[in-house]
Amino acid sequence: MPLIDLANFKTRVIGCSAVMAIGQVISNAIANPATQAAAGMMGGPIALGGVSILAAIAGSIAETMAADELANRMTEGLSKNPRILDNHDLIKAAGEAIGYILREVAKSDKLIAIAETKNLPYPETTLSQLAEKTPEYWLDINTNTADLSRGLNISEDQLTKIFSADAEEFDRVTGLTTADWASFLNEFAASEGKSFDAEIVEFVADKLYATFPKAYREVLKLDAAKGGEKFAAMLLNLHQIALAELKNLGLQNGEILQKLEAVATGQQICQVMGKLESIEIGIRSDLAQVQNWLERFVDTSAPRLPLPYECETIIQDRTQDFTGRRFVFEAIIDFLEKKPKGYFVLEADPGVGKSSIMAKLVLLMQRRCVVHFNSQSQGTVKAKQFLENACTQLIQAFKLDYPTLPENATTDGNFLSRLLGEVSAKLGGKKLVFVVDALDEVDMSDHGRGSNVLYLPDALPDNVYFIVSKRPESLPLPNHQVFDLMQYSAKSLADVKLYIDKRTSNSASIQSWINRQSLQREQFVAAVAEKSQNNFMYLRYVLNDIDSGKYSDVSLKDLPRELEGYYEKHWARMEMAVRDRELRRRKLKVIYLLTKVRKPVSCDILADFAEEDALDLQEVLDDWEQFLRRSSDTPPDYSIYHASFQRFLHRKDVVQKAGVSLRDIETAISDNLWEDLYGDG
Repeated sequence: MPLIDLANFKTRVIGCSAVMAIGQVISNAIANPATQAAAGMMGGPIALGGVSILAAIAGSIAETMAADELANRMTEGLSKNPRILDNHDLIKAAGEAIGYILREVAKSDKLIAIAETKNLPYPETTLSQLAEKTPEYWLDINTNTADLSRGLNISEDQLTKIFSADAEEFDRVTGLTTADWASFLNEFAASEGKSFDAEIVEFVADKLYATFPKAYREVLKLDAAKGGEKFAAMLLNLHQIALAELKNLGLQNGEILQKLEAVATGQQICQVMGKLESIEIGIRSDLAQVQNWLERFVDTSAPRLPLPYECETIIQDRTQDFTGRRFVFEAIIDFLEKKPKGYFVLEADPGVGKSSIMAKLVLLMQRRCVVHFNSQSQGTVKAKQFLENACTQLIQAFKLDYPTLPENATTDGNFLSRLLGEVSAKLGGKKLVFVVDALDEVDMSDHGRGSNVLYLPDALPDNVYFIVSKRPESLPLPNHQVFDLMQYSAKSLADVKLYIDKRTSNSASIQSWINRQSLQREQFVAAVAEKSQNNFMYLRYVLNDIDSGKYSDVSLKDLPRELEGYYEKHWARMEMAVRDRELRRRKLKVIYLLTKVRKPVSCDILADFAEEDALDLQEVLDDWEQFLRRSSDTPPDYSIYHASFQRFLHRKDVVQKAGVSLRDIETAISDNLWEDLYGDG
């Protein structure tokens, strides 16, 4: 690409970027009551939707201008304003959006497929390197030779979408032509001594074309959420230029002027931009920005906290194929930023992904948080276990002067509160975060009267936070803020579809299953998402069964519905596999035993209890493997993977059908020989 074309290309991108930023500020300031309140504006919304906003402004111009003419005249005036073309922050924001897309495309499964099909070197490293250099390269492009007489060539349809407060409308905004982006990519790569295959260039250019506006808006939104560290002044400057243009065109409507003029500070710009709906960029869910936010709260130069082995095992398991949930992490970040201390409670039904979110949070914080996972199947259900774990982590991490835990450290929450006071004085403005999962699985039989679950302190020192999770049931807790995940069905559904699509892309078996049934991939994703009812545990089980061939004889229509439906279908299959009622009862007794013991247990111990041959028992364990957690020990120990399956097995009708006496099992386990398995541990 000749230099003059590169200069013109940059000028067009900067001009379009300015218009997109201005369109979002203006449209949200006028149309969205939430942003009006945030910026201290008065009055209700004038109009909703992109067309109405442009029409409302155009109809208020003295010469009664049409909406498309208004947008065109304003964008032309803006794009040629030297204050815009020389705005380094605007150039930097556009460069960051391009770099963001290149990083995302570098991780794309389709890119891998193109490289493998054509036996090309995998381009991830090259694209990632270009992504890192994009902002600097973008700034260095000289625009002095650009032809400013050229227009931006934004269609009326695109302008309508740009000036829309509706995220779905803006989501359909596209960038410059794919040919422009392809030329830019080739020139950029050549400047670094690199080159790409034509098909790879076409693929990357398509992504830049389709997602640059969304990535750019996300860059601005994320910066606004952090207080406008980079771009608040730039957005305010653009807004003031746009307002001056509107006044020059004869805008007379006092209410519109009042609302636009009310956005007069960088803080108000951040409030307006921060209220924008989150946009899924459409390549792959990326939590890099979330991690950057979270890392600001903790001392990343300090050693990681010493997590127990069981926690590491759970974290590794629950974050496998983790997808999305960004909106949850953004809510946690908002809580940490706005509250001086406190409790954040993530609440959701079983299987929706609470433990996975908590595990991922630990990783996003680089393990620089106090971590505790309650688990009935692992036998981690007692307050004293939490207190010992939490206090030990604090003492080791902050080098507190306690060679051993005091004798009364785990009898109540007093010692933990004492440690929190000592640690708070050492934080130096950073935050101490506790991540505690599954409060609903805690055994409170030994708690003192009137105490909180796990003896959580009522009063916390400044900069101390607890991020905890539980099912939607009442528990004694200190004053807290609840985040009800079940209220975010649309966002959860989007994450579910991404998860299904990702699993499908990574599995030839699932793709083959889809093809054998003459299904379109989108049809499969939509149907499985609907059957799951946003339950990730359901998806884990069903997709694993399709992947392993266990559902080779099951059609899409006959896939079970919801998590309980999956358990019932598997139960029926196990019943049919064993015709002998007595043999089936003996085998089911083993599964029920696992729901009662409070520690993982080996096959030999189970066989001894059930008075069955160990080989036969191993066959039973293999039949139920997807519901069991298997340790890495030799020989391995087994426990129930998820509490939802345990609750299913204890349903009255299921117990009766199994012909198993839970009371008899409890009595047998409580024998002295089994005290270690059934006791507190």
